[in-house]
Amino acid sequence: MLVTPVIVAEASDLGEGYVVWMVFASLIVVGLSTIIQTLRVGSIGSGITLPMFTAAFAIPFCITAVVEGGPATLTSLVVVSAIVQLAVSRWLFFFRRVVTPIVSGTIMMILSVTLASVVFKLLDDTTAEEPVGGMLTAFVTLVIVAALALRGSALLRLWGPPIGIVGGCIAAALLGIYDVTRVVEASWIGLPQDWPGLSFEFGIAFWSLLPSFVFLGIIIAIQTNGAAIAAQNASYQGDRTVDFRGVQGAIAGSGVSNALAGVAGAVPNAINPAGSAFMQTTGVASRHIGYAIGVIFLLLAFVPKASGLLSTIPGPVMTGYLVLVTGTLFVEGARTVIQSEPNPQRLIVAGMCFWIGAAFQFKLFDVPDLTPILNGLMKSGITTGGFAVIAMLLYLEFTNSRRMRFRSKLDIDSLSDLNEFITRFAASRRWGDAMRERLMAVGEETLLTLAPIDFSLDDEDEADETERTLVLIASSEGDVAELEFIGGAGDENIEDRVRQLQDYSDEDVVEQELSLQLLQNYASSVRHQQYHGTDIITVKVEQP
Repeated sequence: MLVTPVIVAEASDLGEGYVVWMVFASLIVVGLSTIIQTLRVGSIGSGITLPMFTAAFAIPFCITAVVEGGPATLTSLVVVSAIVQLAVSRWLFFFRRVVTPIVSGTIMMILSVTLASVVFKLLDDTTAEEPVGGMLTAFVTLVIVAALALRGSALLRLWGPPIGIVGGCIAAALLGIYDVTRVVEASWIGLPQDWPGLSFEFGIAFWSLLPSFVFLGIIIAIQTNGAAIAAQNASYQGDRTVDFRGVQGAIAGSGVSNALAGVAGAVPNAINPAGSAFMQTTGVASRHIGYAIGVIFLLLAFVPKASGLLSTIPGPVMTGYLVLVTGTLFVEGARTVIQSEPNPQRLIVAGMCFWIGAAFQFKLFDVPDLTPILNGLMKSGITTGGFAVIAMLLYLEFTNSRRMRFRSKLDIDSLSDLNEFITRFAASRRWGDAMRERLMAVGEETLLTLAPIDFSLDDEDEADETERTLVLIASSEGDVAELEFIGGAGDENIEDRVRQLQDYSDEDVVEQELSLQLLQNYASSVRHQQYHGTDIITVKVEQP
C-alpha cells in the first residue's frame, strides 16, 4: 500500500525527511478515510467495509507534479482531484453521460503505458556494483507475485503482492542492494521530525498538469463507483440490487479522503479492490473489520520503525511488483471498455485514443513549440488521450439521432400527455403501430411504478407538498428505443421487485404487481438507479 508514497518521495530528491513524512501522512489519511467510508456520516461514506489505499496508478501524475512543481504543486493538484470527486458524487446523475466506463477504461489503458515509463527507471535505484543485482531482484519479485496471482488460492492471491515484496527484499539483501540503515536508526514510537509544511502553488506546472489531475479525479470516482458496487454485492447475502445512494456516499468519501491527502501533502487514495475479494473469500463483511483496519493504520503511523521498513524497499523490488500492477491496469481498462460498450463505433474511439495518448507520451513525433502551458499539456498522454476520447464521444453524441425530452408532473394524470409525447417520438423514428403501442405500454407501467396512486391523500394542500416532477428523455440506437425516466420514487428499488417477480409462479402474482410483470415482458432491459432525491429508470425496448 505504501509503495506509492515511497516512489513519489524518492523521485522528488528532497531527502529522507520527505520520504518519512509521506509514509506517515499516507498512513494517517488512509486510516481516517477507511473509518469514514465504513461509518458513513450523512451523505459521506459507503456505510460498509471499504478499505482505502494509496493509488498506485497515480504514481506518474504525482512524480511529474513533485518534480516539475514541488510538494506545493502536488498538494494543490491533489485537492483539485478531490474537488472533482466531490462534484461527481454530488451531481452523479448529471455526469452519467460524461463520466462513462469508456472514458475511464481508455484513460486506464493509457495510464498503464505512462506508468510503465516510470516503473523500469526504478531498476537504477540500487547500490550494487553490478547492475545484474537489480535485474535479479526485480525478476525474483515478479516471479513470486506472478506465481501466486496465477495459481495461488484466493487468499494467496490476496496476499501475493506483500509476499512478493518480502521475497524481493530477501533477494536484495542477499545481493547486497538492501540498505537497512534507516530501519535500524528509526525509533519504535515517535513522530516525523521534518514536516514539509502546508502551501499551495499555482504556477505553470500547476496549470499544465491541471487537466491530468482532473482526469485522475474522474478515474478515482469511476473506480470507486465499481469498487463500491462490488463491495455491496459481497457484503449482503442473496441477490440484492445496488443502492446507488451508498455508491454516491462512497464517491463522496473518496473525495474527502483525497482532500485530506492533499492538505497533508500525501498522494491520492482510492478504494482497495482487494476488499471485496477478501469479503467474498472469508465471508466476513462486518463493519467492525473496517474500523479495525482504520485504527491499525493510524497506530502504524506512530511507529517509525514500521515506516522505515516500508520506506527502504529497494527500487528493483518495486519494479517487480509494479510490472504486475501495470499489466493488470491495462487489462482492467480494456475489459471495462469491451464489457460496457457493445457499440462498435465507441470501441474504435477507445482504440484510436489509446494510441494517440501513447504517441504523445513517448514523443513519437515532433510537437510544435507552443506556450509553456500547452507544451506541458501535450507531452502528457493522459491529457491528450483523455481530451481525444471525450471529443470523439461528444461527436458521436451530437451526430446521433436527436433526443426528445418530455417534462410533466409526476402523477397518473400526466398519462395522456406522456402518450402524446411517445406517439411523436415513435413517428419521428418512423416506427409502426406495434412499436408505438409497446412504447406506450412501457411508459404507462413505468409511470405507475414511479407515481403509484395514493388514496390516503384527501387534503389538497398535503397532495401539493408531495408533488414531484417527471422528466423523460427518449433516444434510439437503430431499432432499439431507450426511455430514461427521471423522477421521485419510494425507497424500494424496481430492479429488486422485477427480480422477485421472476421467482413467482403466475398464480402468485398479485394485482398491484401486474404492472411490473408487463414492464418485464415489454422491455428488453430495465435499469433502476437511485440517487439522493432522484430515481432514474432506464428502459430499452426492441421492435416487436
